Parts: sequence; structure tokens; C-alpha cells
Amino acid sequence: MRILAISGSLRQDSFNTRLLRALPPLAPEGMEIELFDGLGEVPLYNQDLDVEEPPEPVRRLRTAISEADGLVIASPEYNGSIPGVLKNAIDWASRPVARSALLAKCVVTMVATPGRALGRNALSDLGRVLHDCHAFVISGPWVHVSEAPAKMEDTVAEEGGSTTVLTDPMTRRLVDIQLTSLQQAVKDDAGRHAVVPLLPFIQPRK
Repeated sequence: MRILAISGSLRQDSFNTRLLRALPPLAPEGMEIELFDGLGEVPLYNQDLDVEEPPEPVRRLRTAISEADGLVIASPEYNGSIPGVLKNAIDWASRPVARSALLAKCVVTMVATPGRALGRNALSDLGRVLHDCHAFVISGPWVHVSEAPAKMEDTVAEEGGSTTVLTDPMTRRLVDIQLTSLQQAVKDDAGRHAVVPLLPFIQPRK
């Protein structure tokens, strides 16, 4: 099972990107998690560019989402909501509606924040936006990593380079619950079952 991980932050040392890098060792057996790199290259949504052959970064994003069995999206909270770069990517991925890369896709949402209070609005808004795109969002308990610097540790990966380890037992437990739930939802085709009533309205009649 191939899961695509998308960070809503472009910052090199983003806590949310580091959170996603910490997921593979915690994934259930049979699940592979791949981090998407290229969100910053996706242009601002412009319907004039949303044609049969869209800009290459858009094609790459849509293809990566379409080919994945499920998604994990980790996002910071900017001004009480999700960052514009993430909303922009979702806007591109959601079109065309009848062939949307997000249609019936099972998704887990997460947030990592250096403080204690931020993050809940971002998770709520992200879930609402994805729901409006007809994705299937796994319900809580949310992975909300507050005071992230104290719960993450960078280390050297076995294959070289650096990776991140989650050191907080409760966070690791919540990640396990969410990823296991995602795996089961994908196996049960929960996303497809959820959108069946909508298909006559969003897909052309044959």
C-alpha cells in the first residue's frame, strides 16, 4: 500500500515535514510512505491554465495523488487556518471534479506546532476543505503535535542523510492509530463507498 505524504509548509526545517519523515518506521506492515517534494513549484490556481495539458508541476502533483492508495497531510496553522500553498495545491488536485485526484481518496490529517495553542483550526479547516473535495478524511483522535521541538529528534538514517524520530510515546500511539485506520479504510474502499451517492451528480451520464 503506497501512501503519499504532503507537507503544507515549504520551510526547510518545517516541523510538519519532519513529522512526516518520522512516519515510515511507525507505519503498519505493508504500508509504504513517500514524501511529496514539489509543492512550492505548483503555480497559483488559474482556470486559464487548467487545460488538458496543465503545467508540469500540476500534472506531477495530480499524478502522485492519483497513483497513491491514500494520503497523509501535515500542515501548520497560518493566521487561524491552513497555508495558502496547501489550499492552492488542493484546488489544483480537486479539478476536474469528475476526475479529481482527491475523489474518494482516504486521507489522514496531522499538525505539528512549536507552541501549545495553535493547530486545531488548521486541522478543522483542512478536514472541511478535503470533505468538500469528496475525499474521505479519517476521524480523530487527531495527531496534534504541540510543543513539537520537545517531541522530535533528528538522527542519521540507515541509508544515509538525516531523518526524524518521534520521541513522545503518546504521539507515537496516535500515529499508530491513524495509520492503521487509514490502512483499513483503504482496504475497505471506504472513500469510494462514501462518494457513491454523489457520482450521478459529478460524473457525466453515459
